[in-house]
Amino acid sequence: MSGRRALFLRHGQSAHNAHTGSEELSAEEGDLLTELGQAQARAAGRGIAALELGVDRLLTSPMRRARETAAALAGPLGLEPEVVPHAHEMGGDGESFDQALGRVRQLRAGLEARPAEELPLLVTHGIFTRFFLLDAMLGERFEESLLVPMWHLASANCGLTTFASGLSRYPDGVTVPGWTCLSWMERPWDRP
Repeated sequence: MSGRRALFLRHGQSAHNAHTGSEELSAEEGDLLTELGQAQARAAGRGIAALELGVDRLLTSPMRRARETAAALAGPLGLEPEVVPHAHEMGGDGESFDQALGRVRQLRAGLEARPAEELPLLVTHGIFTRFFLLDAMLGERFEESLLVPMWHLASANCGLTTFASGLSRYPDGVTVPGWTCLSWMERPWDRP
């Protein structure tokens, strides 16, 4: 069975994720990894390397928390991070639903243009990963009204999600078109 896979890793815990105070953090302050986030990123790097998945491209969102996470993965994977400008967090600077979805589809097109045997790992964000999943599942039926139910999809810092195209089949044996989700926000390196 031929097809392609892509791995998405949510960044480690950021200062914004950990913040519980009443005063808002600046965008710059909130975009840093916490000590826990740095430890999560190191554990993910060691864990993904130990799984020997065959990752041969390390891609990252341009946001600092993702770049810091990717930097922690670089050594164990033996890869240099490549910034993907359109793989950043959703909704900033007044971005519309259609603009955010356009970025997700731009990433999908880029993944589909790569050689099928390549296995990229993209360090990105929970919302971006949710958008990719819902667009894969719903296509043109994915609309802004689904953003509220989208939050029922939990995400974990340094959670690993596996998407595949051409690898899943219906019960009658016909290949499922487009991308499917093979795993969601796993952290197998944290298992006892």
